[in-house]
Amino acid sequence: MEFDHALAFWGEHLVKLAIWVVLALSLNLINGCCGLFSLGHQGFWAAGAYTAALVMKFSPHHAGANWTGFMLSFPAAFLVAAGFGLLVGVPCLRLRGDYLAIATLGFSEILRNVIQNSETLGFSFGFKFPDDAVASGLSKNAKYYLFLALAWSAVALVAIVLRNLMRSPHGRAILAVRDDERAAELLGVNLTFYKVFVFVLGAGMAGLAGALFANYTAFVTVKDFDFNQGVLMVVMVVLGGMGHMLGTFIAATVLYFIPVLLALWLPEMQVPVFYDPTQNGVVYCDIKSLWQVFYALLLIVAVLVRPQGMMHGLHLWGRKKSAPQLIGKI
Repeated sequence: MEFDHALAFWGEHLVKLAIWVVLALSLNLINGCCGLFSLGHQGFWAAGAYTAALVMKFSPHHAGANWTGFMLSFPAAFLVAAGFGLLVGVPCLRLRGDYLAIATLGFSEILRNVIQNSETLGFSFGFKFPDDAVASGLSKNAKYYLFLALAWSAVALVAIVLRNLMRSPHGRAILAVRDDERAAELLGVNLTFYKVFVFVLGAGMAGLAGALFANYTAFVTVKDFDFNQGVLMVVMVVLGGMGHMLGTFIAATVLYFIPVLLALWLPEMQVPVFYDPTQNGVVYCDIKSLWQVFYALLLIVAVLVRPQGMMHGLHLWGRKKSAPQLIGKI
């Protein structure tokens, strides 16, 4: 079968978009639905990715393929990342707002430094494992079809789980915790349970995204999970509307494809960027290399025009109710 270059280009972006959608939806559960402010979600993503990579590298191979490790890497990544979510969630229960954000960011940075200083995980050079699961008997086209199916199945699974959760009594309790913790506690909601539950489930889903990422690239490095990635996830959640699953999906799609489309559509031309007398006056730059500037400007405009998020006022699980009304249905 002839290699399909269009499939390779769009397949690459659609698989990575699906990974970002899973990450954004899982963070939206923590930040948007429960009202906890986490800045360290990239740490759970990294935990899942490195767990999947370790499973793939050290699991037994059969007939040149590693389908056993491939299948085991997903639940293993989910469980390990969920375990880190429990580890972070329990001691951080009493923290709120900026303090919780700093604590979760601290966890992410600690994990990143542990990886950078671990010989087993490849230091900062990265961790590579044989791509046996997709290299044995599968064409390059088949690899893209396989991961497209897996990635978007993961998106559908996460979306269905979160939708059903938020429509259940547990989901109404989570929203009540977000709206008014004191009122929720007085009316019988177990704050400890729901905060830890949200952290564990959100972290596990991020670990699932990490397993997809590791298996797709067959190479992971700490540079993939830096602070900027965590900020981008938060931007996706805020821009889509806190607590809105559809808004988060739309925001993740828009924020992912804007840099891609800008790099494709911007014309080949030189524009003045600043004046430097040491370089004989005005300094010019290719407009394609300035896509990040246009990206930032579009984000600023979006925040100014729609500060509550794109989906503010639209609720997928019914009309918005106050905390006492929500708890009354539990």
